[in-house]
Amino acid sequence: MNFLLEYFYNIKISKLNFSDNYYYFIYSGYPYKLYIIDDNININFLISIDKMLLTSTLISEIVINKNNNYVSYYNNCKYILLKIYVNLNKKITLNEIISFDNFLYVKNIKINWGNLWSKKIDYLENLINENGKKYPLIVDSFNYFVGMTENAISYYNSITVPKDYNFCLNHKYINYDDYIETIYNPLNIIFDYRARDIAEYIKNSFFNNNISIFNELHDLLSKNYLSIIDIKLIIARILYPSFYFNLYENILINNQNENILVSIINGLETYEKYLSNIINFFKQYYDVDSINWLKEKED
Repeated sequence: MNFLLEYFYNIKISKLNFSDNYYYFIYSGYPYKLYIIDDNININFLISIDKMLLTSTLISEIVINKNNNYVSYYNNCKYILLKIYVNLNKKITLNEIISFDNFLYVKNIKINWGNLWSKKIDYLENLINENGKKYPLIVDSFNYFVGMTENAISYYNSITVPKDYNFCLNHKYINYDDYIETIYNPLNIIFDYRARDIAEYIKNSFFNNNISIFNELHDLLSKNYLSIIDIKLIIARILYPSFYFNLYENILINNQNENILVSIINGLETYEKYLSNIINFFKQYYDVDSINWLKEKED
């Protein structure tokens, strides 16, 4: 990788670290990440987003190589180099998410979470049918999370989203314990309902013991920033157990040990109470219905 950096970007460094799917280094006082990307990445979308946000946010900059290209090809792989402008040691907050999501809005995007979640279940069912004997924890727990997903789909399908609803910047993945570089990474950006990032942050706050979550939500909801549709979409999204399915795929596709599911499975009763408390909290500010199957879990 040192050769790639020197050849394409005229960057000479002595120390280069590898983590997950990127190489990391410091150059001229700035952190950089060199990502290996696959064919599913929409390069034109990344470039357009990066150009639009560079002057108004701290989004990581896609560095152009010596050939005036955003992608560098080396040993049959594609690479993108990002120059990072945020503090790598600063954790994500709900305010940081909202501030970023508020930068850009678009209309006329076709999104249907219900269909996407249904297809996800079908895909994961096929995986476990082919590999079930190797993963008894998944076999024992999968139907519960399918049922939770079906409830999320039903709730989502009951929401009437206006045709002129604005979609905004969101992220493929958001975790409470992530650092803010995740928010400003163009490789992680998508357009979706405003509810997406907020809901994912709420769910992951439980698993990371974020004791400040209700204070953060109070600050957000007291500003009347969200509409009743936003809140209903947030509820639909928190009912969808994305955290479980992400781990499921890591086990079956990335060969992680299925014991990473143990803490989630053991904490389900407490998690259901948490969801119920979150929805009751929303009811203090918005006219939303209780979730029947969660009523008995209320504190």
